[in-house]
Amino acid sequence: MCPPTTGSPLCHPRKNSGRNTADTHDSLSGSGRTFEGLIVSDDNLLLGELTARLRAARTHPPVTDLVLAAYRDAESLDMLLAGGDPTRPDRGGPGETYDPASVWLRSVQVEGFRGIGPRVTLDLRPAPGLTLVVGRNGSGKSSLAEATELVLTDDSQRWARRPVTFRQGWRNLHHDGPTGITIGLRVDGQAPVELGRRWPTTATDPAEAELTVALGGRSRAADQPPGWLDRIDLYRPFLSARDLERVITARPAELYDALSPILGLAPLSAADGRLQQRRRERADRVQDLRTSFTRLRSELGELDDDRARQALAALGRQSARADLTALAALVDGTAATGDQPAVAAARRLIGAELPDVLGAFDTLQKAESEGAALAGSDSVAAVRTTDLLQRALDLHHHRGDQPCPVCRTGRLDSGWRESAEAEIARLGATAAAARAAHDRTSSARHTAVHLLRAARDELGVAVAALEETLPTAAARLRLALADVPSLDHEPGGTGELGAVRLAWQPVLAAYADLAETATRWLVNRQDRWREPAASLRRWIDAAGIVRAEADALSRLEDARTALRSATDAIRAERLSAFVDHSEQIWQRLRQESNVELHHMRMEGVSTQRRVRFPVTVDGVETNALAVMSQGELHALGLAVFLPRACAPASPFRFVVVDDPVQSMDPAKVDGLAEVLGATAETRQVIVFTHDDRLPEALRRLGVPATVWEVCRRARSVVELRPAGDPAERYLDDARALAAAKELSEQARYPVVAGFCRSALEAISMDLYRTRRYAAGEPHETVEKALARAHTLRQRLALGLLDSSDRVGELSMHLRSTYGGWAATTVTAAADGAHGTARTPLPQLVTRTRDLVTKLR
Repeated sequence: MCPPTTGSPLCHPRKNSGRNTADTHDSLSGSGRTFEGLIVSDDNLLLGELTARLRAARTHPPVTDLVLAAYRDAESLDMLLAGGDPTRPDRGGPGETYDPASVWLRSVQVEGFRGIGPRVTLDLRPAPGLTLVVGRNGSGKSSLAEATELVLTDDSQRWARRPVTFRQGWRNLHHDGPTGITIGLRVDGQAPVELGRRWPTTATDPAEAELTVALGGRSRAADQPPGWLDRIDLYRPFLSARDLERVITARPAELYDALSPILGLAPLSAADGRLQQRRRERADRVQDLRTSFTRLRSELGELDDDRARQALAALGRQSARADLTALAALVDGTAATGDQPAVAAARRLIGAELPDVLGAFDTLQKAESEGAALAGSDSVAAVRTTDLLQRALDLHHHRGDQPCPVCRTGRLDSGWRESAEAEIARLGATAAAARAAHDRTSSARHTAVHLLRAARDELGVAVAALEETLPTAAARLRLALADVPSLDHEPGGTGELGAVRLAWQPVLAAYADLAETATRWLVNRQDRWREPAASLRRWIDAAGIVRAEADALSRLEDARTALRSATDAIRAERLSAFVDHSEQIWQRLRQESNVELHHMRMEGVSTQRRVRFPVTVDGVETNALAVMSQGELHALGLAVFLPRACAPASPFRFVVVDDPVQSMDPAKVDGLAEVLGATAETRQVIVFTHDDRLPEALRRLGVPATVWEVCRRARSVVELRPAGDPAERYLDDARALAAAKELSEQARYPVVAGFCRSALEAISMDLYRTRRYAAGEPHETVEKALARAHTLRQRLALGLLDSSDRVGELSMHLRSTYGGWAATTVTAAADGAHGTARTPLPQLVTRTRDLVTKLR
């Protein structure tokens, strides 16, 4: 895309207003290095306009930064959104520079394409001016127009976006030779250019053409066409009936897209697209988060788990207010939940080993059995004797020699002491065995009681924690524990130990059942929680991203709003000159129409973009497409697309118009002639038409034009010959036939006289039309007056005396104004057409030409 050049009527560049380079670094926020501050000094006109608009609107600096970063490129925008510093754009920004090339058409050479068989060449003057190529339908004139379009655009509106049937018949049916098109072009200040399309003999589709390029007569690689050719679709210098119908048939966005490029706003559209893409990505994440929020609440609501209930509470009713910290703690398992004691108890119950109560009681029973076996043996007596002797020794140690306190007959003295100590030594081993058995029994008793009580306490805690969660298994264990003796005293006797052992067996079975039940409960609980927890984790992660992006999303939305506002203002400013041109064309084309066009508008963005044509009909505003006739709509299409083709920034200085007169009434044909004439003052205008009204209107209005006539003979032989106005053509034919000596004069005379009469009638009708139109006479009234004049004299009376009823005054007027020969010539032409020869043929032709010259 190429924006209009400075000074173009399509754009109004802003003045610098005295800002110097230092001023450009003065951020709107005053916070230092912003993107706006970096690029406002860029030489790009559009960028300067955008920056000025944003500043004038007092756009928030972060929003301005986003807009200008998006204008630069996607990387700068992403960097800014990621929190990085903006990057200074390359000088010139993303806008395009204007290529000053001026391209004119020199010739169109066609062979074997569409309605043209043998090679035919249309030579053109590569300069401003109007050229008409006229011929009946089917003569081959439109093939010349389509050939020009196909070479330059690699497509044709004839078959573009139409059924495949329209692509058939592109190769001429009567031509066995090569098929090709060559367009000669003149580019100001450069060597002549020739562009061609050549089809292999085996080609079955027009798309199989090979491009040929020649500069200054030298071939050039087909992949290196002139640079200005890239903008052929932007400024499209072709106007066919299909183009004009686009105002009626195109979708709103298509018509918008056909016009918007000439305003040079594509960088703004690209920036909006980048902003929209980033905004959509974030907005989609917000929407996805809301959708998954609803789904997650439903999933958690179906789960009988205190974690799910707490997650629902933390989620709340709005995703934006969810407590992400509490939710994360639930997922991580660090949050306190209502069922946490039961979970902890179940895990302890499964993970811990129950004290070996039965083993302890087995040890106790064994110790007691061993102690009982020693009770009646010498070991016990030895222990008692040893104890008694040791006490006596202690007494002797403290009180000295004395009578024995036990027998009262013996004496405790040194001799006795020696014998007592010797006895204690002899009995020591036997006594130690007895004492060890006693100690083992005491220790085993203590251990058994301790383990029993510890096991009871531990199991009691588990039962209390799990009786609501696992009531059946917990109740069974609780009942089993109740049957175990309390053992508030030390157990003694085989009967009591047996009772403990017997009561503990059901405890072990109930414990195993509770542990298994708790295991299944924990596994099932975790299995049920796994998917909701994973969903919750994903949602937490997504929510974190959305919350982190919330500020960026808000700024992106504000940036799009600011950019759209600036774009609308710039578009309106640049469009105004284009609209003025369109309205000027419409004013000329509308002629007697009561439809007035009011300031065409381009509105909307994205899928809502459209072009509006507000009109008024007798002062009442309405939509153009709703009230205009077919001819008016074609005129509107010409008013819309001709300014695009003639945009000052376009390198194409020519416009090719094919069949523009369709459905136009005679008054609009006159307006069309005026428009084409005015356009031809600065452009090379080539018009292909089958309608004689256009060349007639050009002659009558005095619009200079070169006219080529297209004639088609058998087997697609097409000829081009220069054509003057009808009177000249009739006179040329009369002179040629008068000189044809191979025919008798008697056979030639009526035909030659008929040509002379037709020349006089043609000039008379031109005179009448020119005079009456200049006086403001409605076109319909003029044509009705001409239709009522049937004879040569009636038509001369209209042309010379302004009324066909003044035929009686015609001869006197001719004699008095031009001489008697003029009246005689009129009589000779009128009578000669009916076979009466009054004047020699050469003289009749010469005098008729003289009279036509006088009448002009």
